[in-house]
Amino acid sequence: MKKLVSLLLAAALLLSLTSFALAEDAVKEIDVMVWYRDIDDLNFSEMPYYNDPEIGITVQSGVKANFNQVKGGDWSTKLNLMLTSAEYPDIIQHGSINLEMYGVDQEILLPLDEYIDQYMPNYKALLEADPQLAQSLRSSDGKMYQIGWIIPQNICTDSHLFINTQWLKNLNLEMPTTIEEYEQVLIAFRDQDADGDGDPSNEIPMGGTYGSMVSGLQFMFSCWGIPANDKYVSIDDNNKVYSHLQHENLRTALETLSRWYQEGLIDLEAVTQDENAFEAKVNAGNYGSFWRWRMTAMGTSEEVYSQYSFMLPPDVDGVQAQLVRYLELPSFGAALTVGCEDVEAACKWMDAQFQWDNMITGYNGKYGEFWGYDENGKVDIYPMSDGTRTVPGQSSMYYCCGADYFAKVNMPSHRIEKTSYCEAYEAAGVIEKNSRHILQKLVTLTVDESTQRDLLFAEIDKYAKESITSFIVKGVTDDSWNAYVKTLDQLRIGEYIQLYQTAYDRYLEANGI
Repeated sequence: MKKLVSLLLAAALLLSLTSFALAEDAVKEIDVMVWYRDIDDLNFSEMPYYNDPEIGITVQSGVKANFNQVKGGDWSTKLNLMLTSAEYPDIIQHGSINLEMYGVDQEILLPLDEYIDQYMPNYKALLEADPQLAQSLRSSDGKMYQIGWIIPQNICTDSHLFINTQWLKNLNLEMPTTIEEYEQVLIAFRDQDADGDGDPSNEIPMGGTYGSMVSGLQFMFSCWGIPANDKYVSIDDNNKVYSHLQHENLRTALETLSRWYQEGLIDLEAVTQDENAFEAKVNAGNYGSFWRWRMTAMGTSEEVYSQYSFMLPPDVDGVQAQLVRYLELPSFGAALTVGCEDVEAACKWMDAQFQWDNMITGYNGKYGEFWGYDENGKVDIYPMSDGTRTVPGQSSMYYCCGADYFAKVNMPSHRIEKTSYCEAYEAAGVIEKNSRHILQKLVTLTVDESTQRDLLFAEIDKYAKESITSFIVKGVTDDSWNAYVKTLDQLRIGEYIQLYQTAYDRYLEANGI
């Protein structure tokens, strides 16, 4: 009997191991090159979101992802190295890539229409909820080479100006409304021990970075009517494309910022530091004023963020302030490359993430801890004072049109915070009429135009960053300004603008505008 039992146990163990091996073999593997924010500290391979043995995306889809994580600051370099090497991952997730060049022209990215129909029912349903929104994802040949990414937020601009109202109170100062008053406040922050710790030398009146569309010093240009953006093209009220690099008020704005910088009113590291360094100083409460996306759910403690209030861009005499307008349109979420040998598996892995609960979890965090359902079946996003998550967050798969989102989700407090600022900015008339996103997301350039645009942009971008940071640090002279204007012409900025104007005119005509 004992021998029989032993044989039966051995057989059961063998069957169990065989079943386990078969299950292991059934899980397919894909390679994913994934973007993530510089300020995040994430390990995608260890996330329960993907690999929980009961509810992870791997179990749900039968596909396991091997991640190549790339920080945002390294994305362009790593992406170009990957494209040059021709060692393509199955999926490129988040970040950005030129769809016309690598999809339409070079055919490195796969057209996705038929695969979405066949293998991505969750995502297909989300696209069908708003066909007009989905149309913005198509390239010049009418095909989709990208999976979209969008979370509706009810916002109209990128970042807002904040000021330390506790420091204002400590020094018996009023909220500044003009650029002159703002400067006097910065001087007081520098000289009068604004934080009240007995040391007047440890306050930094104004902080930021340069170039970031979240914390960039270039947002101050808006006070002089300059809606600066990172592609250097905007649309005026008469549908003419122009570059803020040539704006008539740019020199005046730079002269003011340079004087503030040299007088110690702006953080001396602001033109060189990255988002991590900037955020560390914000979280320590070292800054009197700065531009930021919002204050809550950004990793800042309540003790610190409660000291700050948003303010309107301070007035400059004779000038209407103009901030960039944000359009809630899909951005790049993912793409499949020609290196993908199992398209069905890759699509199933992506589509599992577009199941509603998975989308909410992937962006916000674990169900029950970071979010839940209210008595009416709508999603409640719980307040997050420290922003700690163990999910992909902004690198997640997420796509939802506005009507769907607001019907299913109660606006979380941090989104209400930003919406309130946007409403105030809109009411004050400090947001440009035509968004830069029209040129970047709705207007389609041909392959030749896109290639030429990228060549021109590379040189213009490099020179603009070098020049503007130099003007802020060293000042502006007639000679340096004239050289700047001449060099922009030599870099064919006029041709760069005209490429967009030609494509924009086609867009206006096609849409009967």
